[in-house]
Amino acid sequence: MNRRTKKQIFSAYHDHILQKPNIKKPIQTHPTIPCEDVLEHVVLSDCMSWLKKRRIVCDRNNVGMFTVPGSGMCRFGIKFGGDIIGCLPSGRHYEVECKRGRGGSLSIGQQERRKKVLMDNGVYLVVHSVYELELLVEKYLRR
Repeated sequence: MNRRTKKQIFSAYHDHILQKPNIKKPIQTHPTIPCEDVLEHVVLSDCMSWLKKRRIVCDRNNVGMFTVPGSGMCRFGIKFGGDIIGCLPSGRHYEVECKRGRGGSLSIGQQERRKKVLMDNGVYLVVHSVYELELLVEKYLRR
């Protein structure tokens, strides 16, 4: 067995201190409460409406890229960020990732983003219906 180099030891120590996620593949998501199978954009619009009715700060996070003539490509949005980003009345940052009614999967980038938000005392929710959002957000609104 070969001895580890100082660089390997330091790298392992650094990853341990920062609790670097050991994420290798997408994970499947499933609704926590029974809900009908609707498309993601329907879940997203229902969740946005619900949050706005309760006067909770929320913004849609669109991510993409477009061509600027003569300049090249321009990116916008927060890559791997939740579909909805905002601030709870308590001042706490939150992100909501919407998935279709029957479930979906969180990509490796989304899992890393989730871990980053949670480590900074934020709230990261994966929802499959507006009822699931209501159930999950209520516990943070009572605090």
